[in-house]
Amino acid sequence: MRDRALPHRHQRFVRFYHGQVGAEWDQTVCAGLVGICEPVRQEYLRAVGGRPAFYEAGNLLQETFPHYGIPDSAWHETSTLQRELADKGWHQCASPVDLLIAVTARHHKLTVLHADADFETISRLTGQPVRWIS
Repeated sequence: MRDRALPHRHQRFVRFYHGQVGAEWDQTVCAGLVGICEPVRQEYLRAVGGRPAFYEAGNLLQETFPHYGIPDSAWHETSTLQRELADKGWHQCASPVDLLIAVTARHHKLTVLHADADFETISRLTGQPVRWIS
């Protein structure tokens, strides 16, 4: 990946998050190639420390990443996807949040960047692009 000077807000986010996933993640974020949807934002914020960290992380997420909306058809699509997973015996692998992220990424024609094998399982069924970030 090409190195480039980071706007201050991106530098702050990478410092805040650095080392939790790995160098490839840091490089991908720095290149401006990562966006998020609301389930990703909420999953991330659920895991941060106390109240100050929650607000700092929320602000950094908003400043750093483009936001992708959940499609109006999301609940219908997640229900269909869950049934398709059940037909393969794989329905226990994916949480409702995983399903929402997957259908949102598919709607926007995005690759799911993850460190969660559940998305690999979903991809085996849907064929949508996923990439393990370590």
